Amino acid sequence: MLAPGDRVPDARVWAAPREGPIQLRDAIAGDGYALLCFYLWDWSPT
Repeated sequence: MLAPGDRVPDARVWAAPREGPIQLRDAIAGDGYALLCFYLWDWSPT
């Protein structure tokens, strides 16, 4: 969890399918709010 004023970690994220990764801080740059949804890939067979 990040608190207000925390530094955004150096992380690469994909903003859309078929696009290359971008820096997380670039994805949320600007004024306003950002909604981030993450899916941790399920490698189990079930």
